[in-house]
Amino acid sequence: MSLTILARAERLQHLSPEHAGHDGFAAGLKFEGGFSLDRTVGLGAPQIRAVLVDDDSLLGFGIYPGDRLIVDRSAAPAVDQYVVAHLDGEEAYGVRLLAPDPKGGLLLKAARPSIAPIPLDDRDSAQIWGVVLWVVSYVGRG
Repeated sequence: MSLTILARAERLQHLSPEHAGHDGFAAGLKFEGGFSLDRTVGLGAPQIRAVLVDDDSLLGFGIYPGDRLIVDRSAAPAVDQYVVAHLDGEEAYGVRLLAPDPKGGLLLKAARPSIAPIPLDDRDSAQIWGVVLWVVSYVGRG
Protein backbone atom coordinates (compact mmCIF):
# COMPACT_ATOMS: atom_id res chain seq x y z
CA MET A 1 0.00 0.00 0.00
CA SER A 2 1.27 3.47 -0.76
CA LEU A 3 -0.11 6.78 0.38
CA THR A 4 0.48 10.37 -0.54
CA ILE A 5 0.08 12.78 2.37
CA LEU A 6 -1.83 15.79 1.06
CA ALA A 7 -2.40 18.00 4.08
CA ARG A 8 0.21 19.62 6.33
CA ALA A 9 3.01 18.23 4.14
CA GLU A 10 5.02 21.42 4.56
CA ARG A 11 5.57 20.51 8.23
CA LEU A 12 7.08 17.12 7.32
CA GLN A 13 9.14 17.95 4.22
CA HIS A 14 12.11 19.21 6.29
CA LEU A 15 12.70 15.69 7.61
CA SER A 16 15.47 13.74 5.95
CA PRO A 17 14.42 10.35 4.50
CA GLU A 18 16.00 8.45 7.41
CA HIS A 19 14.02 10.54 9.91
CA ALA A 20 10.78 10.63 7.94
CA GLY A 21 9.69 7.34 9.47
CA HIS A 22 10.45 8.20 13.08
CA ASP A 23 6.78 7.95 14.00
CA GLY A 24 6.38 4.54 12.40
CA PHE A 25 3.99 5.94 9.81
CA ALA A 26 5.65 8.44 7.51
CA ALA A 27 8.36 6.13 6.15
CA GLY A 28 8.04 5.65 2.43
CA LEU A 29 5.24 8.18 1.99
CA LYS A 30 5.23 10.87 -0.66
CA PHE A 31 4.21 14.43 0.17
CA GLU A 32 2.26 16.99 -1.85
CA GLY A 33 1.53 20.45 -0.58
CA GLY A 34 -1.32 22.80 -1.31
CA PHE A 35 -4.17 20.40 -0.58
CA SER A 36 -7.62 21.96 -0.35
CA LEU A 37 -10.73 19.89 0.27
CA ASP A 38 -12.87 22.70 -1.17
CA ARG A 39 -10.81 22.75 -4.37
CA THR A 40 -10.72 18.94 -4.61
CA VAL A 41 -14.50 18.51 -4.41
CA GLY A 42 -15.30 21.72 -6.29
CA LEU A 43 -17.00 23.68 -3.50
CA GLY A 44 -17.44 27.27 -4.53
CA ALA A 45 -18.39 26.41 -8.11
CA PRO A 46 -21.97 27.53 -8.78
CA GLN A 47 -23.16 24.04 -9.78
CA ILE A 48 -21.69 22.25 -6.74
CA ARG A 49 -23.77 21.80 -3.59
CA ALA A 50 -23.08 20.10 -0.26
CA VAL A 51 -25.97 18.06 1.15
CA LEU A 52 -26.24 16.66 4.68
CA VAL A 53 -27.56 13.10 5.15
CA ASP A 54 -30.16 13.37 7.92
CA ASP A 55 -31.19 9.75 8.51
CA ASP A 56 -30.23 6.10 8.02
CA SER A 57 -32.17 5.53 4.80
CA LEU A 58 -28.94 5.32 2.76
CA LEU A 59 -27.16 2.67 4.82
CA GLY A 60 -27.65 0.18 1.98
CA PHE A 61 -25.41 2.42 -0.14
CA GLY A 62 -22.79 2.69 2.61
CA ILE A 63 -23.81 6.30 3.31
CA TYR A 64 -24.39 7.18 6.97
CA PRO A 65 -26.28 9.83 8.92
CA GLY A 66 -24.10 12.91 9.18
CA ASP A 67 -22.24 12.25 5.92
CA ARG A 68 -22.00 15.13 3.50
CA LEU A 69 -22.69 14.52 -0.17
CA ILE A 70 -21.02 16.74 -2.74
CA VAL A 71 -23.49 17.04 -5.62
CA ASP A 72 -22.91 18.44 -9.11
CA ARG A 73 -26.11 19.97 -10.44
CA SER A 74 -24.70 20.27 -13.98
CA ALA A 75 -23.34 16.72 -14.43
CA ALA A 76 -25.15 14.37 -16.78
CA PRO A 77 -26.17 11.28 -14.78
CA ALA A 78 -24.83 7.91 -15.90
CA VAL A 79 -25.62 4.31 -14.99
CA ASP A 80 -24.29 3.19 -11.59
CA GLN A 81 -24.08 6.74 -10.22
CA TYR A 82 -25.91 8.04 -7.19
CA VAL A 83 -28.25 10.90 -7.95
CA VAL A 84 -30.30 13.29 -5.87
CA ALA A 85 -33.85 13.18 -7.17
CA HIS A 86 -37.13 14.84 -6.38
CA LEU A 87 -39.64 12.03 -6.39
CA ASP A 88 -43.24 12.63 -7.40
CA GLY A 89 -45.55 12.73 -4.45
CA GLU A 90 -42.74 13.31 -1.95
CA GLU A 91 -41.91 16.64 -0.40
CA ALA A 92 -38.20 15.95 0.12
CA TYR A 93 -35.37 14.94 -2.16
CA GLY A 94 -33.79 11.51 -1.99
CA VAL A 95 -30.67 9.71 -3.13
CA ARG A 96 -31.13 6.89 -5.63
CA LEU A 97 -28.85 4.68 -7.70
CA LEU A 98 -29.30 5.10 -11.44
CA ALA A 99 -29.45 1.54 -12.76
CA PRO A 100 -30.29 -0.14 -16.06
CA ASP A 101 -33.81 -1.55 -16.34
CA PRO A 102 -33.79 -5.18 -17.55
CA LYS A 103 -36.76 -4.21 -19.75
CA GLY A 104 -34.81 -1.32 -21.27
CA GLY A 105 -34.46 2.22 -20.01
CA LEU A 106 -33.30 3.30 -16.58
CA LEU A 107 -34.42 2.83 -12.98
CA LEU A 108 -33.92 4.84 -9.82
CA LYS A 109 -33.18 2.31 -7.08
CA ALA A 110 -33.45 3.06 -3.37
CA ALA A 111 -30.89 1.88 -0.82
CA ARG A 112 -33.57 -0.27 0.81
CA PRO A 113 -34.63 -3.26 -1.31
CA SER A 114 -38.16 -3.00 0.10
CA ILE A 115 -38.67 0.27 -1.81
CA ALA A 116 -39.71 -0.33 -5.41
CA PRO A 117 -37.48 1.08 -8.15
CA ILE A 118 -38.86 3.99 -10.17
CA PRO A 119 -38.65 3.81 -13.97
CA LEU A 120 -36.94 6.97 -15.16
CA ASP A 121 -38.66 6.91 -18.53
CA ASP A 122 -41.73 8.30 -16.79
CA ARG A 123 -40.54 11.90 -16.46
CA ASP A 124 -43.43 12.73 -14.15
CA SER A 125 -42.30 10.22 -11.52
CA ALA A 126 -38.92 11.78 -10.70
CA GLN A 127 -36.69 14.71 -11.52
CA ILE A 128 -32.92 14.37 -11.13
CA TRP A 129 -31.57 17.36 -9.21
CA GLY A 130 -27.85 16.43 -9.37
CA VAL A 131 -25.19 13.74 -9.42
CA VAL A 132 -23.38 12.71 -6.23
CA LEU A 133 -19.64 13.04 -6.81
CA TRP A 134 -18.23 12.66 -3.30
CA VAL A 135 -19.24 11.33 0.10
CA VAL A 136 -17.45 13.05 2.98
CA SER A 137 -17.63 11.00 6.17
CA TYR A 138 -16.44 11.72 9.68
CA VAL A 139 -14.82 8.60 11.12
CA GLY A 140 -13.36 10.04 14.32
CA ARG A 141 -14.81 9.79 17.77
CA GLY A 142 -16.65 12.46 19.66
